[in-house]
Amino acid sequence: MEIECMDFSKDEFSRKFQNKDKELMRFYQGLDFDKESIDKVIKRKPHSHTEALADIISEDMSRYGLSDAQTENLSKLKSGNRVVIAGQQAGLFMSPSYIMHKIISILSVTKNIKEKFNYDAVPVFWSAGEDHDFEEINHTFIYSKNHRRRRKISYKPNLNVPMSIGFYEYDKKAMHGTLEKVVTELGDSVYLKELKQRVAELIDAHTYWTELFHALVHDEFKDDGLLIFNAHLPAVRKLEQPLFKKLLINHGQVDQAFREGQRVFCDKLNIPPTIQTETNVHLFSDSSAERHLMTEKDGVYQLLNEEATESELLNKIDENPSEFSNNVVTRPLMQEMMFNTLVFLGGGAEVKYWGEIHRVFEVMDVPMPIVMKRMEFVHISERIQKLMDSHGLSFSNRLIEDAALLKEKMVDDEISESFIQTVENMKKETEKMYHQLREVNDKPYMEALINANLEVQRKQMDYLERRYQVEARRKHRTHLNDIDEITECLFPDGALQERKYHPWQYTDYFNGLTSLSYTPDLILLKK
Repeated sequence: MEIECMDFSKDEFSRKFQNKDKELMRFYQGLDFDKESIDKVIKRKPHSHTEALADIISEDMSRYGLSDAQTENLSKLKSGNRVVIAGQQAGLFMSPSYIMHKIISILSVTKNIKEKFNYDAVPVFWSAGEDHDFEEINHTFIYSKNHRRRRKISYKPNLNVPMSIGFYEYDKKAMHGTLEKVVTELGDSVYLKELKQRVAELIDAHTYWTELFHALVHDEFKDDGLLIFNAHLPAVRKLEQPLFKKLLINHGQVDQAFREGQRVFCDKLNIPPTIQTETNVHLFSDSSAERHLMTEKDGVYQLLNEEATESELLNKIDENPSEFSNNVVTRPLMQEMMFNTLVFLGGGAEVKYWGEIHRVFEVMDVPMPIVMKRMEFVHISERIQKLMDSHGLSFSNRLIEDAALLKEKMVDDEISESFIQTVENMKKETEKMYHQLREVNDKPYMEALINANLEVQRKQMDYLERRYQVEARRKHRTHLNDIDEITECLFPDGALQERKYHPWQYTDYFNGLTSLSYTPDLILLKK
């Protein structure tokens, strides 16, 4: 496999962040991936609940069978070693591909920290079982080589799951059926047959959606020592009780700091805000029923089906902390109040919103970790590379535009401008002739007939022009389809393929990727 790196910064923010612009980095407490910042963060005092958190993760992961590497990392976590962490919702069968890429980033950065700074950081993946966006995770996409188009495969597409996804028990028969569709679409290979059997066993062995997701991630990365944190566990929520209370009591300060910090951040960088929210509490309630983002006015909090005072909410947190969870503003804060973090890895949008909430960390007296952009990958098959070569295209952030221009040129070169102009002239002449007819017509009842006949002529000439262009495209149909295949495989809906397609499409590419060194550049993997 051939590996290349490319600067793929698509906007001014990305370029500034990648180049560690000093004015920008002050929103991230001036921390960078260097010895000075690493030493500074390592010296911070560990949380008092570190051992309890390690025990919770250990007990949960033991159900999946701990590897020696995971056992060793659990011991390091319990001793206070800092973590390299990233998180994501529990996508169907670990979809889309960037979930795998986030985990590879965690493992690569952990390895680099050991090699460059001689420190044993602990790799942690946060499985966001507290989220409720089921319509975002209940499906995946496969590129069908036979049909040369994208296929969407969903688990129960009409099902509504309003509660936190960690509460949802999946239908095993429906999940087996979804697995069958995915594997069938991917094609027939020895590896896929073995994978299908392994995943089928995991489907039968588990009950909850997040359990299955955890099992799949565990199966893939256990030998790399990855620790998986299930944020939805009752024991986790119990540990978070005092933190939820602190966030609730101080929600006014949190909201003000968020609004002010976001305005300063966006004004300074001249960019629109990433976080859009109308809540002033920044906590969800009623997670087991229909997760509801709370608001507060004059000391009264609005929950899903009731109102409550602050005192009543504090009692609810004591009685059932599993009913509460964080929104986009307080989730990073909760992460840092739970874990002793050295490095947080996020996608481009996540990196931006950590900058937007920088004031929240300050007012809550919670130090930021080193914030880094996760690694991004593009898988370029031999077929796609050949198609690009045959049409004179190359991979870049202009590929979509270049492909569109090439298609337009192909069609334009085939179309005769003199033919089109002649048709246009015929249209004008026809209008003149029918105008003459109207002038000589002295019978009003014939006006409708003349107009109707003119409309027929207009439609016929429009059809001639349109059909002429269709036939011109048809001559180049194979080439046009080739170009469409290139852009659809590499940039579906204009975004990198990792945001759309299932990782099982790229199983031949993943071996050895965890040994790569971290880079903020886009990594091209060519077969």
